[in-house]
Amino acid sequence: MDENEENGAEREKPRRGRTKRLIILFFIVLIIGAGAGVGSNFIFAKPEAEKATEVAKEEKEEEKAEEKGEEAGEESTRGKPLVSRFNTSQAMSHVFALSEQIGDRPAGSVRASGAADYIVRKMGEYGYTVEEQPLTTTEGFGSRNIIGNRRGTRDGYTLIIGAHFDSPPGSKGAVDDASGVGVVLELARLFANQRLESTLQFVFFGANMPGDGNIENRLVGSRLFVDMLGTMDRKEVIGMISVDCVGQGELLALRTQETGLQRLKAKLTTFARESGVEAVSLKSTSDSDNIPFEDVGIPAVWIEWCDADGSLATDNEYRSVVPEKVETVGALIEDFLYDITPDDLEELKY
Repeated sequence: MDENEENGAEREKPRRGRTKRLIILFFIVLIIGAGAGVGSNFIFAKPEAEKATEVAKEEKEEEKAEEKGEEAGEESTRGKPLVSRFNTSQAMSHVFALSEQIGDRPAGSVRASGAADYIVRKMGEYGYTVEEQPLTTTEGFGSRNIIGNRRGTRDGYTLIIGAHFDSPPGSKGAVDDASGVGVVLELARLFANQRLESTLQFVFFGANMPGDGNIENRLVGSRLFVDMLGTMDRKEVIGMISVDCVGQGELLALRTQETGLQRLKAKLTTFARESGVEAVSLKSTSDSDNIPFEDVGIPAVWIEWCDADGSLATDNEYRSVVPEKVETVGALIEDFLYDITPDDLEELKY
């Protein structure tokens, strides 16, 4: 080999060495890169897998929560809610509709019939199939009772919550008794999807105070209702609450005529006291629809706001209705209905 060839070979050696090193370096980079890729998959894929597991776990927990929620919902229909759900605005909207939009509603009048139509429509909106009992006053005018039922889980135990929808002649009847109708309609809405042990019967009476105001000619709707109960049905009615004139007055009164069973009044009085609601016990005369029920031995009580002497002076205008007084009565009845125990049902019935 001549000198030039030797020099060329010498120059080629470093070049080959560099090429070899580059090739080795290239493979090292590939290996490191592959390793890094696997490593990254290992590092980052694990949390993703864990995340997927957590998502699946969360979905399972949500399903369980929904099932528990449904069960809790069923339970809530048997027990008292944490707070009263009585909506005063809803109740007051009924008071306004009856007293201001419909106006004077003397028994047997076209406007009283309009009030009945309003109640039927609202009860239908709440999901009730209503029963209507036609009646005729002693003066020959027609009217009707409107009845909606929410069946309970135990047969043979019925509680009636009632109010009359006619007004005194020549009056808008905002206090007497649009305020009571407003409370009963709102309670009907609240309990439309609830199920207590007792059956709840919401009754709107016609012809509470027709014409001349003679006691024997009054309470026509509630008297007819009681007459139509029959002996067997009467035995199933464990109590009746008349909600009458609950928008104005100084005292919250729980009233009976004190001739029949006082068990319902006693329980409601005790419950009001324990709930921090100040209520007094007064004797009822001829003024409300509790009377026909008491006359046949059904425990009944009339809830009313009144003046200190037991009477009530009112202009019966919507502006005179005090929402807080309406709310007090509505929430008291709502909570009382939820609070009734199986023992209470037995004590009321027997």
